[in-house]
Formats: sequence, structure tokens, C-alpha cells
Amino acid sequence: MASRRLPSEPWMRPTTNKVREALVSSLQMRLPQARVLDLFAGTGSLGLACFKAGCGRVVFIESDRRSLKYLIDEATKAGAKEPACRIIHGKLPLALSRLEEQFDIILADPPYNSEDGPQTLALLTEYLAPEGIIVFEHHHKENYPAEINGLKLEKCKRYGETALSFWIKDTSVSCMS
Repeated sequence: MASRRLPSEPWMRPTTNKVREALVSSLQMRLPQARVLDLFAGTGSLGLACFKAGCGRVVFIESDRRSLKYLIDEATKAGAKEPACRIIHGKLPLALSRLEEQFDIILADPPYNSEDGPQTLALLTEYLAPEGIIVFEHHHKENYPAEINGLKLEKCKRYGETALSFWIKDTSVSCMS
């Protein structure tokens, strides 16, 4: 997959090509026709990489109007349009209320060391399909929980200063007598 050079602006912290390619590679078997949600989307590089790799639908949520402009431009260049692509302008976690479906893959790249990341993660269980996966990009020193609100950490991979953490639904059943 050829990598495009993303815009570099002072307010942006774009995902590196190495991390983006590792992410798509790790999700490769899940991507065909998958419904993907890209949170804290920025320029949309994660969701668009999934779109180019064959996902069926991608929904982006981004709050920054400056980044939104880049996202719309990049989605247009990639040929991503309704109904296969939807872009929501809104602040997380509040913007989750605008979703009406579940997703097979949920990607998130929240601002480092922000409460928005953990707060949003805690609310994602209802938006995750039964066999789905959530992937958060974060600074490797940030401590995200191993279990949270029906989700359990499956694995965490480090790429320099960046970590990718993968959560799935916790299907363990507790029986009460």
C-alpha cells in the first residue's frame, strides 16, 4: 500500500506510516466488508487506510474544524462517499449519541494524556459488534485499563513512543446462585 504524506500542522499529531501499516496488517483478516468507526479521526488516515483495504463502511467522528477540512479532502480523494463513508462533526464522547449502528472495528486516536480517551473507551461496548475489536492508539506510558465496562484488553503492541491497545468484548459469564 503506497503511503501518502499527510499534512503537518502544529495542532496535528498524525499516526506514523509504520503504526498505520502495522494496524492495517493486524486487522487484515477482519477488514473485508467490515463496518469501521474512526474516533478522534483527525485527517482520517486510520479509517481511510481501512477503506482502501476493503472495509464495507467507515464512519469518522472529529471535533476540530481544521482537521475536518483535511478529512473531507482525503475522503474525497480516496473515493469514499455515502453510504460507504459518513463524517460526523462532534466532540467525543458526546458525539457517540449520533450513532445508530454497531461496528466490527472501532479505531481511536485520542489526544495523548487526555481524559477523553478513557471516557470514550468506557462507552464503546454498546457500539461494538459481538465479535468486534477496538483499537486505541496512545502514548506507551498511558495506563489504559485491562478491563472496562464489558471490554477486556486482548493485546498491546508498542511502536516507539506509540502503543496500540486492542480490546474485545468480555464474554466470560458469571452465574449467580
